[in-house]
Amino acid sequence: MIKFQKKTVVLFVSFLLVVVFTRFYNLAGTARFTQDESSDLARMNEYYQNKQISLVGPISSDRSKVFSSLGYYMLMPFTVAFNFTPVSPVYGMAFLGTLTAVFMLFIARSVNKRKTILAGTLIMIWFPLVLVSRWAWNPHFVIFWASFALLIYQYRARIGSWAYLLIGLFFGFMFHHHYVALLTTAPFLLFISIPLLKKKEFKPVILLALCYLLPHLIFLLFDLKNPPGLFFGRYLTGGNTPHIETELTLLAAWNNLARNISVYLGAFIENSFLKTLFGFSMLSLIILELKKNFYRTITWVIPSTAIIFGGIFLDDFQIRYIFSSTAFVFVWLLFSRKEKRSKFLANFCILVLILGSLLSIKSQLTFSEVTPNMGIFTKASQIIIDTVAEHKLNNSNVAALSSSDDAPLAERYRDYVRMKHTGLRAESEYDVSEHLFVISTANDEILRADKSYAMVAFKDKVLRGVFDIEDTEWKVFWYGTK
Repeated sequence: MIKFQKKTVVLFVSFLLVVVFTRFYNLAGTARFTQDESSDLARMNEYYQNKQISLVGPISSDRSKVFSSLGYYMLMPFTVAFNFTPVSPVYGMAFLGTLTAVFMLFIARSVNKRKTILAGTLIMIWFPLVLVSRWAWNPHFVIFWASFALLIYQYRARIGSWAYLLIGLFFGFMFHHHYVALLTTAPFLLFISIPLLKKKEFKPVILLALCYLLPHLIFLLFDLKNPPGLFFGRYLTGGNTPHIETELTLLAAWNNLARNISVYLGAFIENSFLKTLFGFSMLSLIILELKKNFYRTITWVIPSTAIIFGGIFLDDFQIRYIFSSTAFVFVWLLFSRKEKRSKFLANFCILVLILGSLLSIKSQLTFSEVTPNMGIFTKASQIIIDTVAEHKLNNSNVAALSSSDDAPLAERYRDYVRMKHTGLRAESEYDVSEHLFVISTANDEILRADKSYAMVAFKDKVLRGVFDIEDTEWKVFWYGTK
């Protein structure tokens, strides 16, 4: 017994060390930081400085959707602790990602103890879990809440009927982070409520319903109090509801379905061959399970796949729409099965996910999709802040030109530098700015020949300084008047 306990402790500590490594390693070199993240960081800083409680959180780039601020306040302790640096909210996501991994390990142990080691291996490196833990973005909170809710669900017998209060509330919180979570959580709550109603256990169902609706009602009450509304009102009556397929022909529906399936599988595994293999294995397992365990299968598979069919009506479909399904797929694959083919296929699916994650983990820990990466961005921003302060510059502006940075107006730099109490002109005011800081990998000659709006007024101005960012090809150029 003692040897068994020691072995369990050693395995858990080893699991935790790997999870911490895959969630926290090299965050400054790989974590995504675009204008979405910079505007979020600036808004969190504003709320903290003003000691402000607000329901308004992230705002979509097309200004058509406003999300809840719940994620801001979940990350606030980390942004404050690390002085609102770009990487500070990502530390918060990595911490939540570590908690999510622990939740999912305990879920696995509860669902099927024999598969704990297999599940733990997957959890440590699984592509979607690592991705959401290393990117501070509103849709990425949903896996945390889903795994937390499902952990409570697995231990509901020990907790009692009040467990349903937390389950409903946590699933409701998922809606605060991304509206498509409704397609996952609502069917699952319906399916687990039906057996309760048949047993005339009304208290758990009432708790589920009330606590699930409560986080949704916050938006509705806000809109009713502040017409024409900011959340539902803005989204539904603004006349520009995004991504809806305007002409849904039979051919368009079929094409969208094929697209959705591909994106759905890509949310679990990157490799194209393994993604296809996983998809056919899952389909085969679903068919077998519908014959053997019909109600259990629809209870978990419909919430896991509803977004595929709901997404047919959208002209755009993204991986982030799938993350609310991740924990449900995970649990369903872990269930104990007596039929040999079903047992084999479930284990095979998990092994394919592990193999695919092994192939993608290196790039997740070492490669940044956004250039320059967060570390270089932070150094470049600090150069601008220090130079403006040292020379007491007014009417300064910033741009990112002639480089792999695909945001020439440098909105993320502007958000961050302004947040650090350093004034910069707006992106529409280059022509009235006296100084321009350009982040680039090019040289002065190439920059002066750049025909972008930002550079036109400065192509004949004095180059007052060039600041090399150590150990990189990136530089900060300072153009302006003497």
